[in-house]
Amino acid sequence: MRCTALLIALFPALVSAQVPQTGWKPERPVELIVGAAPGGANDRIGRSMQRMLQDAKLANPVNVVNKPGGGQAVAFAYLNGHPANAHYLGLASSSWLTTIAASRGTLTHRDVTPIVKMLDEYQVYFVRADSPIKTARDIVERLRKDPASLSFGFSTAAGNPLHISIATLARQAGADPTKIKAVVFNSGADTAIQVAGGHLDVGVQSPGSASQLAQAGKIRIIAVGAPKRHLGPLANVPTLREQGVAVDANVFYTVFGPKGLDEAQTAYWDQAISQVMQSDYIRKDLEQNYWTIELIGHRELPAFLEREHENYRRALAEMGMLK
Repeated sequence: MRCTALLIALFPALVSAQVPQTGWKPERPVELIVGAAPGGANDRIGRSMQRMLQDAKLANPVNVVNKPGGGQAVAFAYLNGHPANAHYLGLASSSWLTTIAASRGTLTHRDVTPIVKMLDEYQVYFVRADSPIKTARDIVERLRKDPASLSFGFSTAAGNPLHISIATLARQAGADPTKIKAVVFNSGADTAIQVAGGHLDVGVQSPGSASQLAQAGKIRIIAVGAPKRHLGPLANVPTLREQGVAVDANVFYTVFGPKGLDEAQTAYWDQAISQVMQSDYIRKDLEQNYWTIELIGHRELPAFLEREHENYRRALAEMGMLK
């Protein structure tokens, strides 16, 4: 498996992006379709890709097209409306795979062309700045007493990895996860705003979605859903596991093409995206957003997606969310 993990603190020697030698290259403007509203994690990653591909002269121009709705199903219906056209790319968070696992929507990962899995983004739990909730253990205790006593917000679809994380936490508290109050938003930025305004008790989103309001003192990040702590400004925030809650909250991001792409087209985008994700073009974005680069190329990617699909189906079955 072509799999390269790059942690921010141990960033390897930076490489320069070079034009992939695949026999194909984009000849027209490229549309990068994002299945979420502007401002959230999906959009930030899409616009980072846009800038990197253009700066590296691997595609120009790249236009980000936001198509929120349906747990990213709207975006992928639009993507597959351009069969065999490699000038259209779709960025999917793993939330789309949970939508598929729950048998919602008509398109699946098997109906499009998997190109490359790019990165992991470990999520954070946060509360309003003056919330009486100080730790993840406080959440557990509240849920143990009354599963409906707290409201949780996240994006972009019910049953996604963030929702699974919340349900797992509820089960560890001895609470029925089906009784949890869960509110879905179109972007992580919307979730953070609602928590800051006191309309939600707990938000679960990407560090990038929460960081601006955290720095402004409007919200407090109380836990990281990762195997180990983030670096930089979040280094003092303990993981859920450090607080006695054996839960992770990870969202991974994958680029797909429409159905019908040939090997040369798929290989071009796999190589181009992999190159910029390991180059100096992304270093600032890594540090600001707490991304972990983990590349899985187009040959190994279908098997990876099938494994994750089955894992999500098991989790959703436990949540009573399978049709």
